[in-house]
Amino acid sequence: MAHRKKKQYDTLQSPLSSPQLPTFGSVPILPHTFQIVLGLSRPRTWVFSASSFILGYFLAGGSQLSQIGLGLAVAALVTGATNVVNAYADRKEDAVNQPRRVFWVEEIGTRGTLAASAVLYGSAVALSVFLGPLFMVVLAVGIFNSIFYSVPPLRFKSRPFPSLISFSGAVGLAFLSGVSVLGSVNLLNPVFLLVAFFMFTYGTVKNLPDYSGDKKAGTRTSATIFGSMSSAVRFSGILLFTPYVLLVTLVAIGALAPIYLADLGMALILAVIISMMFKAKSSEELEKIHTFGFFYAISFLLFTIVLTAPTLASIVVLLSAYLWTLLVAKINIDSRIERRDWEKPGRKKA
Repeated sequence: MAHRKKKQYDTLQSPLSSPQLPTFGSVPILPHTFQIVLGLSRPRTWVFSASSFILGYFLAGGSQLSQIGLGLAVAALVTGATNVVNAYADRKEDAVNQPRRVFWVEEIGTRGTLAASAVLYGSAVALSVFLGPLFMVVLAVGIFNSIFYSVPPLRFKSRPFPSLISFSGAVGLAFLSGVSVLGSVNLLNPVFLLVAFFMFTYGTVKNLPDYSGDKKAGTRTSATIFGSMSSAVRFSGILLFTPYVLLVTLVAIGALAPIYLADLGMALILAVIISMMFKAKSSEELEKIHTFGFFYAISFLLFTIVLTAPTLASIVVLLSAYLWTLLVAKINIDSRIERRDWEKPGRKKA
């Protein structure tokens, strides 16, 4: 029995971690801590905020490489901090949904997690000084949203609608930060409304693979408010098409240029993904589909950048985003994983 427990424990370790590491107090030595924090910060998700910042920045007419570099760094730092805080706050749910993530959090402990978050947020604030006071105001709102998305007493994610509103901030607030660098913010900007609502609806997808764990933990999400996973999938599938209704409406009333109708081509990819969602029979299958959904979502944002500013710079942004995402997947440093072997205790070993 002891051998079996040891074997199960080992399956939670990632290639980034190693046993019997020396520690300083309750926090492992720096290289190990850095690797864990990097995994918990989920580098692939940085693409959402980074792409949205560039979209807003290009739309406002920005072109300075130094401002782009600083904006991308701030976007990555805040998104990384958000994910670290969320991993710490969601230990109860992740004990079922993503147990490896719980193991990583326990490896660096509470002090390590708080220290990492403080460094990430602090670095973002320090860099924001060079992007102007309005950018800093948007950043302050973003950090507030980032922390209380998962931390009590507000914990937006504990209520379905506020959760999706807060989640959409990863794109919406990043877009506004890009615009703010040039000195103005318009909450009625039609591109802002489109991409923020797109992210609002996409938020329902990430909740589907976590249905069982969230249900057991008593967490109310856009998925667990339904009595079955199939009902949650149907709701998400319908909602995911509504941004295209908004897109057509904005073009019809003259708020958006007709060129943005080219985004409708992404609806064909969405139809394929939704078809796969309806056929999925397990959380693991939904997690794999969530990965496809991730590429679909970033593609929508990246294609919108190209439509907004059809230049060589936009093509470079698009290719760089895909290369970054593929690199992160290749070296396997994301704390969210597709395989859910822990949900199959009776599975036979090869």
